[in-house]
Amino acid sequence: MKILFISAILPYPLHSGGQVRLYNLLKLLSKKHDITLYAFIRNGNERQYVKELSFVKKIKLFYRGRVWQPKYILRSLTSSLSLLLSSYEHEEMKKDIAYELEHEQFDLVHLEPFYVCGSMPEEMKCPMVVAEHNIEYEVYESYVKQFPISFLRPFLHMDVAKIKKQEETVWGKAHTIIAVSGHDASVIESSVYKKKVTVIPNGVDTSYFSYEKKLFNKEHPSFLFVGNFFWMPNVKAVERLFGEIWPKVFEAFPHAHLTIVGKHLSQKLQEEAKALHIAYKKYVEDIRDAYKSSDILLAPMTISGGTKFKILEAMGSGCLVVTTKEGMEGIEVQNGIHYHEASLASDYVSAIQNVYGHPSKSRGMTAKARKVIENKYNWKSQAMKLSIVWEKTI
Repeated sequence: MKILFISAILPYPLHSGGQVRLYNLLKLLSKKHDITLYAFIRNGNERQYVKELSFVKKIKLFYRGRVWQPKYILRSLTSSLSLLLSSYEHEEMKKDIAYELEHEQFDLVHLEPFYVCGSMPEEMKCPMVVAEHNIEYEVYESYVKQFPISFLRPFLHMDVAKIKKQEETVWGKAHTIIAVSGHDASVIESSVYKKKVTVIPNGVDTSYFSYEKKLFNKEHPSFLFVGNFFWMPNVKAVERLFGEIWPKVFEAFPHAHLTIVGKHLSQKLQEEAKALHIAYKKYVEDIRDAYKSSDILLAPMTISGGTKFKILEAMGSGCLVVTTKEGMEGIEVQNGIHYHEASLASDYVSAIQNVYGHPSKSRGMTAKARKVIENKYNWKSQAMKLSIVWEKTI
């Protein structure tokens, strides 16, 4: 089939969860389908990565830049568009796509995620598939509730309301909708348009991420947090880790070592990490080395939605995961069998004591977690599901 694929990001380099998802799916689906990719970029340097996507038939890039620009803010304040959608409304891209659709016989258009809709022509003859990485308005709503400046919250709530209306409108126009978790699917299906949703979770390249059996030596406890700090839920999680959790863990395990890996950590948080004797690495050459050198992934997420790549990759690599209920949202595993669930700082300490107090049991948990990844969260099976969705849509 001929697919016109519209993406909010260029699927390379693999620095964010969205890039990992798109890269792996497009690489596998291009073996069977003829894919033309339209993608937004944030800076001109991204053009060098086009060569890494040679499996796609054709690629066209359009500059968006960062969201906090006066033109986007002004547009959102003076129109019904949210700030998110105003930054993805690109007239040149819209004209180019209209021309492409007029001169090429595409079988369907795939949008990922919904907010690239602002650059789509009003009328399209071929069916449209929309894939959601999260329920965006839920993510922004959670952020607003935790926003520290209270008098600005009403204005932010107005923007959330815009996102919700626009997100649901796109669901109504879509022929097929894809979500990455059961929770997200249930939200979409219970919306005003009552659309049936197919769940295609995120995955792991199980040939790339190999399983490493841990010793869980309590004399040398090692911990890891992974995340791109442009993604607000990661910022909130690491703030909680620094402020509430790590001081208590370090008190219980004075020889413990924690490493933070991820781009765009603020200078303030970098200074906090240094004061807490936490290692920060903006970038690692191979993320697998970070998983291999750590026993436990700490993921104190307070905002659910989608599925977290760092958790899936840690499970695939043999790291034992300690996280919240929100952190495991969308991943079919059981607390105490595949991972440890924790909410309060004291829960994290108890879970970690359990891990190092019972190393054999802990190794058994990581082995079971790896099996789940192999059976349910490998990219080949996810790509096959998406191919079937495309065929059924036609």
